Amino acid sequence: MTCRSPCLRVFALRKGAPCGPLIPPDRRHEELELSIMESQKSRRRRGPPTQEPPQSPKQVAPQPPPRPWLTWSLATVLLLGLTYFLRPDIYLTNWIGPLLGHGHLQGLADDIDQEATLRPRIELHPEHHVYRAPVTHYLDWRVTTGQRRPDGVLKEVFLINDLFPGPTIEARSGDTLVITVINSMTEHPVALHWHGLHVPNGVDGAAAVSQCPIAPGAQYVYNVSLPATQSGTFWYHAHAGVSRGDGLYGGLVVHAPASKSTVRGLMARGGSDLDRYGYDKELLLLIGDWYHPPAEDVLAWYKNPGNFGNEPVPDSLLVNGVGKFDCGMAVRARPLDCIPHLMDSSFLNLDPNRSYRIRVVNTGSLGGFSLDFDRENLELLQVDSVDVERSQQKDVNRVGILYPGQRMDFVLRPSAKEGKGPSSMMVELDQECFKYMNPALTPDQLFPIYYNGISDPDRMTLVPSIRNKLNIQEIPSSASILATLPEKADETHVVYTKIQKMARNNNSPYGYFNMTTWKPQSDPLVPLIALPRENWDANQFSLTTGPGSRWVDLVVNNLDEGPHPFHLHGHHFFILAIHESTFGWGSYNPFEDPVPTGFDAETDPAQPYDLSRAALRDTVQIPSRGYAVLRFRADNPGIWLFHCHILWHLATGMAMLIDVQGDPAGLVAHDASVLPAGEICPPLRA
Repeated sequence: MTCRSPCLRVFALRKGAPCGPLIPPDRRHEELELSIMESQKSRRRRGPPTQEPPQSPKQVAPQPPPRPWLTWSLATVLLLGLTYFLRPDIYLTNWIGPLLGHGHLQGLADDIDQEATLRPRIELHPEHHVYRAPVTHYLDWRVTTGQRRPDGVLKEVFLINDLFPGPTIEARSGDTLVITVINSMTEHPVALHWHGLHVPNGVDGAAAVSQCPIAPGAQYVYNVSLPATQSGTFWYHAHAGVSRGDGLYGGLVVHAPASKSTVRGLMARGGSDLDRYGYDKELLLLIGDWYHPPAEDVLAWYKNPGNFGNEPVPDSLLVNGVGKFDCGMAVRARPLDCIPHLMDSSFLNLDPNRSYRIRVVNTGSLGGFSLDFDRENLELLQVDSVDVERSQQKDVNRVGILYPGQRMDFVLRPSAKEGKGPSSMMVELDQECFKYMNPALTPDQLFPIYYNGISDPDRMTLVPSIRNKLNIQEIPSSASILATLPEKADETHVVYTKIQKMARNNNSPYGYFNMTTWKPQSDPLVPLIALPRENWDANQFSLTTGPGSRWVDLVVNNLDEGPHPFHLHGHHFFILAIHESTFGWGSYNPFEDPVPTGFDAETDPAQPYDLSRAALRDTVQIPSRGYAVLRFRADNPGIWLFHCHILWHLATGMAMLIDVQGDPAGLVAHDASVLPAGEICPPLRA
């Protein structure tokens, strides 16, 4: 039987003993020692004494009293010393923590099993991919759940092949991924989306849109052809329910092939990104906010009318699946199973004589973040897998804000004038969406950077002081990318989005596009690409592009009180304008307004946008009471989601559909073969 407090579990040491009151901190050590002594005494009293036949008395030399405690103490010291020698960063605290009153008795075997699946350092190997011809990769993935302590707090997370985060995929442009996904769970359906990749609609992974979710016990094969025109940092994540918030995601890096080749068709050494940008190694950082309760419980809290539509503020943050949480900061109203631990921060162990390409993904559910470095300078290369204009600013050590779903790549170079000692990285969560204070959260977290894996005990980890910073929202794409942007679009569409709390929904918050909140098709329960548009139900708001490949302007007006990071599946878009109003709704309708709202009255209506500052992205942050003008080439046929990437907003309907190159009359489905005739999909959970 277990007693729970916000950060301490006190176990009854004898089976069946009832839980008593919480032991005061100053008496935990004493009480624990007394309990152990009582337990040892009770073991010595067990069983009747052995009956020996009577023997004649003999004179025996007096013997010293037995000292079993000495033997046990020596064995314990030796075991702790060996453990500390092998893994000083993790296991020692799990043994001595209970004696110090900071946790509970924890079995070493369980920790070893869990630590074996952690790999905070994700080092990439472009040299294995950029000099070869395209190949097909065959992967078998088994999706399960398991108990883990990413930041010291026990939580059931989603696992792929027993890994959290899931396996990192490395490939090159033109490769093919054949991934067999087996859903070995008993309750949760699964679908995986390949975020940022322009894949065929049928393998996009959006449950209820392009496929049925993979039912418990079933399997599905994703045949993903990586476009020859795409390379960069991507990721995959769950797109059924809210399982992304419980860890069902992983990294996906597509390396650009080297530009030179030999007569035999093999890539010659040189001409790769390593040479182009001047770096030596690559590291991947999957960074995002983290919630301690299950994501379905967090969603239920958000939908509760008593919480007035306030988005749930996260409890922690993780880097490559690990974090650090102060157990003493836990909220008493929400007890946790928490033990303190030393975080493995090897994800940023560096060599002072090398430069690194750092690939960063925001895997979070709500908040954006910025990165600050103490003794390093950075050069931004890409955002959302697209080359950006190289900044002329020098001595830059801060970059952001990176919003949920977005990625950025930069080269990190040790500063010559700063020496070779330890450094640090600060992750600063953007709190614009945090509408109340969560005392459990530390929004700014500092992580040490060790060169050659050597720490300096005499030098404290210092908070970086900002020298110069880059705002990725203001940085345009490179000139070669902008050369593909036409001056005019072939068609224009205007939409309005907002979160509404209405009586017909019991005053729960739901997201809307043009007064329609998205829900999976219910009658019949089939993917939308398998159903003619005329048979869609009332929850499917969509735009239809014209026949063939066309350039489309999409004006998105955010009437909401908060910002939203919107993501378009299957395409990238040029961001032509973003405006945030200081008063009023701040909306823009190009069919009524001669110039965009917020622009100078003398702006040329024929060409109001500065195309030289456009940015090609697949995710855009649209401010509160503002709008964005997006231009994209509708050249990937299918039904594509456009949705807010805040997990709680997508789960409550802030999504719409774009029908690209579909039947103008809506009488023919895009692909009826994705589901055998007469079959329906398994229902989705929350």
